[in-house]
Amino acid sequence: MDMYEYSIQMEKDAEQLYLDLADKSKVGGIKKVFKMLAEDEAWHQKTIKSLQKKADVDSKKGSAKAIATVFEDIKHNFRNIKLEDSAVKDYERALEIEKKGIEHYKKQFAETKDQKTKDLYDLLIKQESYHLKTVENILDMVRKPEWWVENAEFTPKGDDYY
Repeated sequence: MDMYEYSIQMEKDAEQLYLDLADKSKVGGIKKVFKMLAEDEAWHQKTIKSLQKKADVDSKKGSAKAIATVFEDIKHNFRNIKLEDSAVKDYERALEIEKKGIEHYKKQFAETKDQKTKDLYDLLIKQESYHLKTVENILDMVRKPEWWVENAEFTPKGDDYY
């Protein structure tokens, strides 16, 4: 499997995981976050396929601002939310998938000479890093809810790239 096919499969796996997590979630806001992450992963697939065909790659802002808005809403309505402790293993799996994606794209970035490809990998690293932060926030929400309400931050520095 070449680097493009591997990347596409990795993004398909992440998309399916987020769709599954959205289906399992009983918290509307978390369900919405997972659906947005799945949409980002689907866009990553499309973009990598375009790059594979040497076609122009459309740039697209990710879902960071929309996700931050959903988290803020959850935070303000936190008393009415019943969190799903049973989902922790699934959320941890999502963390591992995002970490694996970041490392893969960093490796590809370092190995490629083509600037267009480097630019795409740079964007994917940033987006997957935000996905990682998003899933970490969800885990914090479940593991330490009191801390989360007081301390969680949702907007990464420099979110203009995302």
